Amino acid sequence: MNSSLRHLNALRAFEAAARHQSISKAADELNVSHSVVSQHVKTLEDWFGAELFVRSGNSITLSESGRALLPRVSSGMQTLKDACSDLLRTTQKDTLIVSAEPALASQWLRKRVTEFCEKYPKINVDLRPAWQPPRLGDGHADLVIHFETRLPTTGARIHRLFPIDGYPACAPRVRDQLIGEEGCVNWNEVPLIHDNGHEIWHQWYLTHEPGSNRWQQGRLYSDLSLAIDAALDGEGIILADDFLCEKEMLKGTLVQMDPRKIRCVWYSVAMPKRATRKPAAKTFSEWLRLCCVNHVGD
Repeated sequence: MNSSLRHLNALRAFEAAARHQSISKAADELNVSHSVVSQHVKTLEDWFGAELFVRSGNSITLSESGRALLPRVSSGMQTLKDACSDLLRTTQKDTLIVSAEPALASQWLRKRVTEFCEKYPKINVDLRPAWQPPRLGDGHADLVIHFETRLPTTGARIHRLFPIDGYPACAPRVRDQLIGEEGCVNWNEVPLIHDNGHEIWHQWYLTHEPGSNRWQQGRLYSDLSLAIDAALDGEGIILADDFLCEKEMLKGTLVQMDPRKIRCVWYSVAMPKRATRKPAAKTFSEWLRLCCVNHVGD
């Protein structure tokens, strides 16, 4: 077989490495070892008789030949992905049990599940909010979407979805009450709203208002959904973000008090390493990750 199709896996590895400008990141995406991707690239270079990457230590950049090859390979890969996705939407069947952190489930994920099920009508998603992540695997959750720090560290394949970068926000009337005549806020006296402990506000104050102990004060709620409701009712200021608080920020029922941010947490998705037994789980995971990429692009 002399056609390029015999090197389809190698072309896929090249496209991923070129897109990431990294062999390691390509290996992570393709769920293979670093050496497998390197060997695929070498196979193509031997076949073409030309280097596709310029190597410098552990870094790689596309060579002139690589830059010429990449656009058409990328286009071909996208055509194959689109063809498969179109067919899967009408043929793939399964029921997925998806466990998610409660605030994420109600504020962001529920809507995405609805959109996914409209695109894949034969896949049923059973969304189960849970503060404590359940076990992964048969008879338990097919996917767990939660704080990255709470996901299992063994027996699972984990992919990041998006970070929570928190900034102070509140109801418009609260903002108007707190902003002084000079347009400044006294961060030593503001009413704070905490979700799941004081630590996040503590970190914000350490970063942006060091020396103040105001973070020790305020109303405490068990999760972000309750804290958002309290902020909407005018109880004080929360650390909002552009994912979980998107609807309220766009409607103007919450407004930004201060642009200074901190990285609060990463939300990630975990699935069993042997997830090939349930292809629909991989389809849902990849679809969610694409939603997050598009959201960041917006």
